[in-house]
Order: sequence, then structure tokens, then C-alpha cells
Amino acid sequence: MASRDDRGEAEPGRGDATGRRARSSALVAALVVFAVGAPSAGGQRRDRRAPEAYAHLIGRVGGRTPWVFTNLRYESNNRSMRGAFDPSPEAGCDNARRQRALFARTRGVFVLRDALYSQQDHPIEHRACALMMPANWVTAAVADTRAGRALRPVVAPAMDDDAAWASIDTPEAMFGSFQPSENLFETARRSRGDASADDRGRIRNARHNVRRLAVEARALIDAAVEGPRAVAEAGAARIAASDRAYFTPEVRHDRVVVLGVEHPSEHEIRGENKGVAIWGREVPAEVLAMVRDAVYGARLRDGDIALERYDLTEPADRRRAVEVLTALVPEGETRGHRIWLWVGGGLVEGTERVHDASTELPGFLRELAAAPIARDRVVVVNRPSFRLRGHENELAARAARFRDLGLPLSVLASPAALARAFER
Repeated sequence: MASRDDRGEAEPGRGDATGRRARSSALVAALVVFAVGAPSAGGQRRDRRAPEAYAHLIGRVGGRTPWVFTNLRYESNNRSMRGAFDPSPEAGCDNARRQRALFARTRGVFVLRDALYSQQDHPIEHRACALMMPANWVTAAVADTRAGRALRPVVAPAMDDDAAWASIDTPEAMFGSFQPSENLFETARRSRGDASADDRGRIRNARHNVRRLAVEARALIDAAVEGPRAVAEAGAARIAASDRAYFTPEVRHDRVVVLGVEHPSEHEIRGENKGVAIWGREVPAEVLAMVRDAVYGARLRDGDIALERYDLTEPADRRRAVEVLTALVPEGETRGHRIWLWVGGGLVEGTERVHDASTELPGFLRELAAAPIARDRVVVVNRPSFRLRGHENELAARAARFRDLGLPLSVLASPAALARAFER
């Protein structure tokens, strides 16, 4: 079970969730039996267990991963997990069912789920199964409510009313008080008459998903009468509910670690609606903190979460990491789920990758030990991931180093690539 380590002992920071795990065990066990007991697409390969010396590794899984090491954790890739464009009504939920079954065969999977365009559902390529409202929509609603401004709803006409969709002149008119998406706007308002069959499918997907987002926005509008904090809590509850709907409550609790980027780049904020900040808008720091703590806190009640993009070479980033952890897992609150803190160096220019700052890890671990946090509920993970290709002979030494630090090691490699490295 995901709540126990490979020796059968309870993992630190899990808390007393025995009753909840008992309720979830039947579904998870059924998924595992089905997925592990059946042959893969090739009919021959079966899931395996990694050697104990490598049980702290975090590998990669994608949409075509045929088998896994069941005692390892993994990161997933949203693009490969979604599969090809598919306009059918069940496309999004087909993807979700495939991911649930795969994840149930592992020790756990980190999933990036923190933006409109950085989640398992795609707003245009698939009709969403459980579309997540971006956290910065909650920020906008909280900020406006705090300032006494009435919230404007998302405009989402009937699916087949081409004229009504075309009459929406701007992204701001479509998305009301909430951070707009130009791509979603342009696709949803296109006429279906002169579109190709594939584009008609994308238009239907986009309209369906705008209508879904309109329901999410309405929940924030309804909460506004009770004040800013009620809006933050309502939004956080909706986001956490979308996690459970997509993965099921059982798989979310036992296998899925939702990952969010704490320091998005300009492109990520502007183009993906990533994080709690709003592109081009100044928002009070206390509003950003309120939304951040509400969203992360709600998700943390459902299972482990992960936060990333802290630069260990920057004292301000180290302080921010401690600040966030103090708010979410304060000293004395030893029961509950864990936060996996992904840390590294600064961004590589022109990318969303980070430089290696692993030499800073021992000092940062000492800072965490002295901080007023529930240390057993925090797991530090180093960025960037160890790139296995061409460095297979270095894996054993790198794995031993991180094992001695008491830290997991993220490795950029599939289960098959790991298997070949293990056999060297």
C-alpha cells in the first residue's frame, strides 16, 4: 500500500488515517490486481520491484509505459498521458481511467496540476473529465471581493449557438472577472460551419470547457456575499474536488501527489494561468498568501502535495520555502499528509529547467531542522533530475549519495531505462 514503506512500516507524516485507508483499499486493490495481473500490450512483460538500494528513486511514466517498478515513485508527463487529439465526449475520462489504473500500480506519482494549461485535462484538445479551475481565478475573486467590486460571471452560451459565441467580442468579455485565456476564447467563438471536422471537435471541446469553468466561477460569485476568506475557501474546495473527481478519492489519497510551481515564469503566468499571481495586475501580498494557503491546505487534506521552484542559491527563496511550510505544516501538527519540496538552483535562461544546487542541500536541511515546522511532514527533492542517458555508470554512486542524505533521487528515465541501469 502507498501508505507504507517497503519494509511494511508506516511512512513518516502520514498521520492516523487508518479508517480512510480501509475505506479506499477495496478500489485500489482491485485496480492493482487488474493492472498487475494482466499482461501488458506486448503480452509478455510484467510489473517488477526495484532493488532495495534504488527504492528511493523517482522515475518517469508516460502514456505508453507498459510496466512499472511497483515500489518506486514517478513523475508523469501531462502531454504524453493525454494522448492524441480526440473530440469524443469520453476522451477526457478515458485518459483519466488509464492514468488511475497505471498510478495504482506504483508507490505514488507526482502530477503537475496547477494551471489551466498544465493539468491532465486539456481545455481544447479533449472534452474535459474534471477540469481544474486555475488558482489565480480564486485570487481575482478574493481581490475583487476584498475591494468591494461585484464579480462578473463567465459568459458561456448554449453549445450550438454559434451567433451567441461569435458575439462575445473580447476574452475579457467572455471571462468576466477572471483571468482570460485568449486561446480558449478564440477557439470557443469560432463558427463551426466552415471548420474542418477536427476543428469542429476542438470548438465543441472549448465550448464545453468554458461552460464548465462558468460553473466554477459561479461558486466563487455565490461565496462572495460571505467575504474574501469564504471565497478563498470555496475556490480551494472546488480545486481539491477536481483532483478527487479526476483521479478518484482513493487514488488521489493513496497514490497521487499534486505538484504546483511556486515561482512561475512570465510565460507560465501569462499563457497558462499558472500559480496564484495574475499577469499584469498588482494583488496585495495578503491576498496571495490567503489563496495560496487555502488552495494548498485543501489539497493537503486529501493527500500529499508537492511544491517546486525554490532557488537554494537565493536566501529569499529559502526563507519563502520556510514561510510556506510554516503556514501549511507548522511545528506540532505532526498528523497529516506530507509536502514534497522540490528545490534546485535558478532557471536556465530561456527554459523552465533549473540549475543544479545540490551542494546547498546539507545547509538547507539544517535550516529546515531549525524551522518551526513539522519536519517529518516535509520531504526535500532535488532539481534538476539526474539525467540517466549516457550516465548509467554513475547511477549507483548518485543513488548512494542521496540515500545517505535521507533524500529521494529524481531520475530522468523510464522503468525500462532504469532496469537496464540496475543490471549493470
